[in-house]
Amino acid sequence: MITRTSIINKIFETYGFETYLEIGVRNRTENFDLIKSTIKEGVDPMPITPVNYKVTSNEFFKNYVGEKKYDVIFVDGLHTKEQSYIDVINSIKHLNEDGFIVMHDCNPPTEYHIRSHNEYLRRGGEWNGDVFEAFIRLKTELKDWNCFVVDEDFGCGVITKRKLKKQFNPLDNINENITWDYFDENRKNLLDLLSFDEYDKLFE
Repeated sequence: MITRTSIINKIFETYGFETYLEIGVRNRTENFDLIKSTIKEGVDPMPITPVNYKVTSNEFFKNYVGEKKYDVIFVDGLHTKEQSYIDVINSIKHLNEDGFIVMHDCNPPTEYHIRSHNEYLRRGGEWNGDVFEAFIRLKTELKDWNCFVVDEDFGCGVITKRKLKKQFNPLDNINENITWDYFDENRKNLLDLLSFDEYDKLFE
């Protein structure tokens, strides 16, 4: 089964990176402990397993990260477009040259998966939130970056300045209020969706 772990570890295996930061760990056994990195740090305000920093991502970047930089940063915190966007912008400031940001929940399968945070808290279930809107915004703003989504595990957005086998063009500015129907009909182009096999070939 291909998961976020497979996508992140492919980067470590290819480039021999050593430092990793995970925003939104929750249960470290599901991903964090499986990442093939020498130095790993995790951030989560309400984890169910131990983390390095039991604080919000905003608190971490404001008060704890200091001058640290990382080779790979995985963003999987609060699944709202506002917070996931802030998490990526803060992550960019602490990303090593030619490093990678991986952003979870970028390709929700149904409209149900993007319901409000309050609705998710009331009823539970799978929830991707509107992270996809944050990714699309970033793809319009980061003109010199490669931004694409691997179509596995609810969509893992990859953001890097590194030269790859294929270069991905930024999006033209689009309306901030993206409807579900518009996204659903145009997701392949909006996200630059790749299969895992296509992703794997970027590193050959």
